[in-house]
Amino acid sequence: MIKYVIVNKSDLDDPNSSIDFSQLSYSDSSRLRYSLDGTKAVIQYETPLPSFFSGRTTYTLSQIQELLGGSEWTEVLTEDDIL
Repeated sequence: MIKYVIVNKSDLDDPNSSIDFSQLSYSDSSRLRYSLDGTKAVIQYETPLPSFFSGRTTYTLSQIQELLGGSEWTEVLTEDDIL
C-alpha cells in the first residue's frame, strides 16, 4: 500500500539525513512535491514504513490530496491572475 509523509526541506538538505532514497521510488529529492514556500516536501513510500520515517505522521492518498489542495501547497489563482 502506498503512503505519504511530509518532511522539512532542511531534512533533505542535511548531509547526515537518515532518509535513504534507495529505499524509495525516487532517486533523489529533485522529484518531490514541495510546498509553495519550498520548506516542506511530500515523499511517497510503499508499506511497510521505512525505519527513517518512524515517528512521522503518515497519510493515505485521500488525506495527502486534501492537504495538497490547500493554500500551503497549491496556488489559488484569481481571474485577474489568469488575464
